[in-house]
Amino acid sequence: MMDTREPGESQTSHKSPEEWVHEVLEPDQFSTAKPRFGRRLLSRKIVLLLWMLRIYVIMMVLLIGLQMWNALHAGG
Repeated sequence: MMDTREPGESQTSHKSPEEWVHEVLEPDQFSTAKPRFGRRLLSRKIVLLLWMLRIYVIMMVLLIGLQMWNALHAGG
């Protein structure tokens, strides 16, 4: 393998990762520059709808798992 470093260049950098990140990123790319919005308050109807969706997804995952189990063991 060929060494592409300059003769005076060291193999390891003496900069910490934080210093390197600050040099590479622009100021508006830091997480501290982004606004924090917090959680949005949802109505009871929306919360109920989301819980129903979660239950539906869990039921469908279980149903598909049961169908796959039956398909794999039906040929036995």
